[in-house]
Amino acid sequence: MKNVINSRDIVKDLENNGLIVDDNKLFNFYIKNFNYNTVILNYSDVFYLDENKRKYDSEVNSSHLISLYKFDHDLGNHILRYILIIEKMLNTNVAYEIINEFHIVDRCLFKINEKYIIQNILPNLNTVETHLSPVLFIRSWIKYCSTNKLTKKYYDSNGRDEITKWKNCPLDIMCLTWSFSTTFSIFLALADKVRNKIINNFRLFPRQLKGFSDFLKNVLNIRNLISHNYSIYNCEIKYQSPELIEIYNSVFNANIDHISVMNMIELIEYFSFSKTLVSNTKYYLKKMQIPEKFKTKIEQQLNK
Repeated sequence: MKNVINSRDIVKDLENNGLIVDDNKLFNFYIKNFNYNTVILNYSDVFYLDENKRKYDSEVNSSHLISLYKFDHDLGNHILRYILIIEKMLNTNVAYEIINEFHIVDRCLFKINEKYIIQNILPNLNTVETHLSPVLFIRSWIKYCSTNKLTKKYYDSNGRDEITKWKNCPLDIMCLTWSFSTTFSIFLALADKVRNKIINNFRLFPRQLKGFSDFLKNVLNIRNLISHNYSIYNCEIKYQSPELIEIYNSVFNANIDHISVMNMIELIEYFSFSKTLVSNTKYYLKKMQIPEKFKTKIEQQLNK
């Protein structure tokens, strides 16, 4: 017999576990269109009376689940806006500082010999976790140049290989096609004097490079979680380190020993040179229409 997904059966099972369905039409809409596994499984933990038995608290209804889903979805989208600011800032700083430090003629990096680039501009490439050889790593920078209207006009079909075909593309334009991951890998591979200038532009000192790198690793991880429908308010901050904690404590004049989701939100706001991410997160939490005891649990998860 073929197994089918039937929202009525799903709702019936949830009701058998104690969930009050106060708006059947709306609840079915969310299950059918936003995936049961996302809306229910990702957000039920806060509302269980006994987590082991998967029984819901008697005060919980389906609208509370939807409210938490919407809060977390909005939170992820809001964080992503600020992550994109950091991504663009890092992207621009990497390109500009390479051009300025090495006096790149016409701003066209690939007019320079690949060996010089590897030895002088990217001396820390061996510390970057990449499966690519140095030459292939450099060639990955042009991966999306042909898809961008600003870069593709620099393509020279007469070039002898893929690198020389893009040798006339200025680095500050080429960088517009880099992914965050590519930009971050280039940043890690750069000469110390260039990396120091970049982190200084983010209001840090050279000794804080390791902590800033761990911050960017967490930003990349959160970005991926948002893109793949994970819950954010209770996500794991994967890269915990004394160096990252030292940055937080120095920036906020604090004394913590662990980075929580809210701490990362504060750092993202700080390094994006913005002022509303933290206050809006607290505002969205406050206006969420669920009983206060569950808001307290959510706030605890944010600060865990």
